[in-house]
Amino acid sequence: MSERDTFGTVDTRLLCGKRGFAQGLLVHLDAFLSYAMGVSGAGETVAMRVFWTIFLCFGTALARAEPVALPPGLTQVGLSADENATAGNNATHIARDSAGHVHMVWVDSGRQGEKTGPVYRRLNVAADGAVQLETPPVYIADKTPGDWNAYPALAATGDTVFVVWQGGGTARVRRFDGREWGPVVDTGAKSDGRDVGPSMQADASGVRVVTPSGQFAISTDGGATWKTEPVPLPSGQHMKTASIAADPAGGVVLAFSSVVRDPKETAKNEGSGGYWQLRTIRRSSGGAWSDAGDVLAAFPEWAEAKGASDSLADWVRIGTDTAGGQHLLWHGTGISHIYGNDQAYYAYRAPKGEWQAPIPLVKRDDAKGIKFSFAPSLTLDGENVLATVFYDVYDGTRWAGFDADLVPFLRGTQHGAMLPLTHFVRASIDAKKPVGALSSRFPSAALAPYHAPDGHVWLDMLETFIPMGVDGVPKSIVHQRVDVTGAVKP
Repeated sequence: MSERDTFGTVDTRLLCGKRGFAQGLLVHLDAFLSYAMGVSGAGETVAMRVFWTIFLCFGTALARAEPVALPPGLTQVGLSADENATAGNNATHIARDSAGHVHMVWVDSGRQGEKTGPVYRRLNVAADGAVQLETPPVYIADKTPGDWNAYPALAATGDTVFVVWQGGGTARVRRFDGREWGPVVDTGAKSDGRDVGPSMQADASGVRVVTPSGQFAISTDGGATWKTEPVPLPSGQHMKTASIAADPAGGVVLAFSSVVRDPKETAKNEGSGGYWQLRTIRRSSGGAWSDAGDVLAAFPEWAEAKGASDSLADWVRIGTDTAGGQHLLWHGTGISHIYGNDQAYYAYRAPKGEWQAPIPLVKRDDAKGIKFSFAPSLTLDGENVLATVFYDVYDGTRWAGFDADLVPFLRGTQHGAMLPLTHFVRASIDAKKPVGALSSRFPSAALAPYHAPDGHVWLDMLETFIPMGVDGVPKSIVHQRVDVTGAVKP
C-alpha cells in the first residue's frame, strides 16, 4: 500500500514491527476475528473488522493488522504504544494551514524496536472527503532527545507550522514551512510534564509557549531565538497543566491548574485532602502580567477540600472568541471529591464579565453505563464553541472502554444536542460483541473548523483508538473528519 492510500483502510505497513529471535520459528495465528458495530460521527452504522495475525520466523517477528474497513471519514495515520499518544487536551495537535493542508502531531513510545518521541504527519482532504497522506510519519526530534513524554503540540499561522514538545527536560521547537524543516531549537524553558506537555500559540507577531513547569517562552523572529520567564503564581503553588490562547485585546491569556496541595493517596478510591485551583492570567504584548485569579473561587463545590475530600481541577484548555469572550474546559472532582473520579466541565466569561457557573459536559448515566468523563478539547468558530469529550462506558460493573461526543455552545449556553463522535464501545455492548471494540482516548479537535465552499462545516479530529480486549498490539492514531454544519451558528 502506498503512502497516498485513500481513506477508510489501515496501512498495514504502519503496523509492522521487527524483533530478533534465537531460533527459526513460524507461527501463524488467526486467533482473533471480531466485529465492533458502531456509529460514525456522520451517523452511519458501520462494521469494523479487526483481524490480527502474528508471524514469527527465522529471527524476525512481525505483528500486523490486515486492512480494516474504517467508517467513512476515519483514516489511520500512525501508531503508538502510549495510550496518551494524542494527549493532552491543553494544546492543539491538529490544524489546517492557509492552503488547507492538515497537520498532525502525536507521541510514539513503548513500541519495541521503534523510535520514541514526537511524530508529525500531513494529509489533504479532497472536496469529496477522500484523504491523501502527503508525508510519511516524521520523527521530528531528529538527533535531539526523543522522550517518552514528549507530548507535542502545534500551531499553524499562514502556511507555516510550529511544533513544540518536551525533550531533555525543556521545551523544544521546530518550524516547518511546508517544504523543509528548520533545525530543532531548545527554548530553554523547563518542561517536564508527566502526562501532559507544553501549549503553543502563534500569529504574525510571534510564537508563544507555556509549559507545565510554569515557564513562559516567546520568540519574535520565527522561532529562531527565545526569551523565557516564569508565570506569576501564588506563593507556595506550582503549575500542573497549562493552556495558552490569543487575547483579542492583545497579548495572550493563560489558564492552568495550580497545585496548592497534592492528594496524599491516589491509589485508593477515596479522597485524601488534595486541592488544585483553576487559575487564569493575562500577559500583554508588552510583557505585563495582569488579571490573575481563581476561576472557581465563587463556587462552593470547588472550594478548598475539607478533611479527606479532594477538590481538584485539572487538564485545562482555554480559548477566546471573536467578541472577546473566554471559554474554559477542564475535568475535575467538583462532584465526587475523589482523585480520578472526574467529570468534564465548561465555563464561559463574557467580555468584561465574570465567570459563569461550570456546566457538566456529560452527566453520569448508570442506565447507559456512563460514569466519568475526561480532558475536553476545544474548538472555536466565531462565538460558537464545540467541546469534544470522552467518557467511561461500563457494561454492568465491567469497564468496556471510552466513547466520545461533541457538545455545542453559543455564548455560554448549550444550543443543541450532543453530537456522537465515536460510540463503538456502547454499540459493541448492545451487540454483545465487546472484544475488539475501538475505544477512543484523548480525541483532540482542531482549534477551528473548516468552512467548505459548498456551505458544509467540517471538523478535523486526531484521536487514539485502542482495540479493547486485544493485548500486545499498538494503538492506532486516527484522523476523523466530522460534519458539524448544524452545530455552529452564523
